[in-house]
Amino acid sequence: MRHGWIRRVAGLAAVTAGLLVAGCSPDEVRTSDGGSATPSVSLSPTAAPPASASPVASPSKATPSSAAPSRTSAAPAARPAQPRPQPKPQPKPTVLSMHASTAAGGRVDLVRGGAAQEFTVAVRNGNTRAYSALLVVFQMEMMESAGGATPPQNGFVLERRDPVTGAWRAVELRVANDVQPHYLFSGGTPLAKDVPRTERYRIRAGSAGAEGSMPLMIRLVDTAAPESASDGRGVPARTSLMVTAR
Repeated sequence: MRHGWIRRVAGLAAVTAGLLVAGCSPDEVRTSDGGSATPSVSLSPTAAPPASASPVASPSKATPSSAAPSRTSAAPAARPAQPRPQPKPQPKPTVLSMHASTAAGGRVDLVRGGAAQEFTVAVRNGNTRAYSALLVVFQMEMMESAGGATPPQNGFVLERRDPVTGAWRAVELRVANDVQPHYLFSGGTPLAKDVPRTERYRIRAGSAGAEGSMPLMIRLVDTAAPESASDGRGVPARTSLMVTAR
């Protein structure tokens, strides 16, 4: 068959050469009736494509779809750190204090033989220590009258209001020009830390006595303090009021 195909190609080449010599285009062939025809023979043979062999896949090891689970257990989650408690700030040390006051702003004006005037003594303990026995004591220096005689307590009457019964009870008013030490006093009431206490007093000027002004000294005595205690420890607070009699 291959030889027949070669012979056909050779014959077509000879015909083409003859046409070129006769002055015809290679695409036209003169027919017997004087017309021209275009040869329909294709120069390139049509060959059936060779059958291709289907590739044979080589066997391969199967790939697992998922990895095997790990036997290692996950570490436990760490607990959140607990906030450390902040230490409470220490309060500043405070000490016992005392203050005397009147409706007139710290001054007592009296008329001999007239009505009494009230005043208060406010005590507030600090946070340093507690007291087992505190006593409020009063003292005044001597007031000389025109006649030279000085009545007891300078002619004044001092009283304290009982917070339980509401009754007014007499309180000693020491008249002297010296100061009595703390260990000569007795009595008193306890006072805890940071505890306030207010007591009411009143003073009246008797008909007999000198006229003029004199400070009323008020001391808070720690009667439980030892005899060897300093004056500041035996008398932790003190104040005064100006008293005028006319």
